[in-house]
Amino acid sequence: MTMSAIEDIEAEAQKDRSTRVGVVILSFLIVMVDGYDTLMVSFVAPLLAKAMQLEPINIGQLFAAGYCGAIVGAVSMGPLSDRYGRKPLLVGALLLAAMMTFACSLAQSFHQLAALRFVAGIGLGGALPAVISLTAEHAGATRRAGTVTLMYIGYPLGAVVGGALTAAVLHTGWQIVFACAGVACLLATGAALAIPESFKGREAVRGAGQGRNFLRAPLSEGRLWPAVSLWLGLFCLLMLTYALVSWTPSLVVSRGGTPQLAALAGVALNLGGISGALFSIPLINRFGPYLPIALMTLMGSVFVALIGAPLASQPFVFAILFLAGFCVLGAQINFPAMMVELFPPPVRGAGSGIGMAVGRLGSIIGPLLGGALVAAKLPETRLFLVAAVPALLAALAMFSAGWMRRDR
Repeated sequence: MTMSAIEDIEAEAQKDRSTRVGVVILSFLIVMVDGYDTLMVSFVAPLLAKAMQLEPINIGQLFAAGYCGAIVGAVSMGPLSDRYGRKPLLVGALLLAAMMTFACSLAQSFHQLAALRFVAGIGLGGALPAVISLTAEHAGATRRAGTVTLMYIGYPLGAVVGGALTAAVLHTGWQIVFACAGVACLLATGAALAIPESFKGREAVRGAGQGRNFLRAPLSEGRLWPAVSLWLGLFCLLMLTYALVSWTPSLVVSRGGTPQLAALAGVALNLGGISGALFSIPLINRFGPYLPIALMTLMGSVFVALIGAPLASQPFVFAILFLAGFCVLGAQINFPAMMVELFPPPVRGAGSGIGMAVGRLGSIIGPLLGGALVAAKLPETRLFLVAAVPALLAALAMFSAGWMRRDR
């Protein structure tokens, strides 16, 4: 009997439908808070720059501090959740993020704020592998990938809702935004306490004293090259996603759009991503995650290239942005589902954690690379042709991973 079948029997035996639905709802809310908190600096950047007399490079350093902390948290806490259980690591990570985010509202200098964002990033990055694994292990095998994708839609939705909430309170100062995010993280901690530990999480606690190589184990048993392909695909897609989110508004302004229209460019991308992820759920439940996501990514490369079409009208650009988000962001939202399909429960936290860390690295490099291309003053047509290359590479990586896993 396969590991997937055993896991499915365990899930069926210990949980009824209402419990599973409750787990998905609570996990969705936790991931929403994570998405809001991770992107919060972008919401308050103008006020921070004015209040602390920061240069653009300092704002970039604040972004980098949070992302670097998330890399550390994902790599370190993911394997620990395999050893000590999902729930304790999730609760601890969210509590750390809550305390550090609230402390950001009390920061008196740029260096204090950067240090606090780094530590908060450790908590936020460490929470994701645990909540992904918990959701997967409370779902049946036939719906596991789709359930994880549905849960992870909360991440971009958290950014959208968080941006709207920030706009409502920003007039009172940047400190209130961090304080509200800290309270949201504390509420997410309460949600994590309400989620029952999975069977595999309890099993991990019982075996916590056993020695294991947490970084090598995810790559054993024929998973090395599929995992490398999957992580490469996630790196490429997050690099492209964050480059698009960072620089597409500038394209709208350069074509005569207002700052308000430029802000809507990010909304179009994120709404497209949410729509694409929802569209993909029945497909991955039916065909598995690899082929549908590879095809979405391949189509995404075409739409990214079309963003730079010469003489394109603003309605055309926004339609293409939505479709690019539908394919590229929609595919990216599905990557946690692909990781829970590749990695069995004993190494799921480690495999997911490393994958999320690699993706975060792409999210750091993407805006920097996009800025370099813009600074090189490439024609927009050529610029977006170059931007389409990571989507092509991600599609090839997904086809490769799916081919190597075809008999499993």
